Amino acid sequence: METKTLQMVFRTSQGGTMSISVPDIREDITALQVNDTMNTLITKGAFANEKGIIVDKDAAKIITQTTTEITMM
Repeated sequence: METKTLQMVFRTSQGGTMSISVPDIREDITALQVNDTMNTLITKGAFANEKGIIVDKDAAKIITQTTTEITMM
């Protein structure tokens, strides 16, 4: 089985970074959609942690994980 996770990395107001992961993303997601989503999260001030609020985009990537079940004998 193969799963895909979108990982978005943001810069924070105190110079750190924050990652937000979204599992089971659509196969047809585009770079434009990811950028728009990240811009919306920044504009809304949607997330904060001990390193401050998100203020800028740093990176985004799709992580693909393949799992192979092993039959027990």
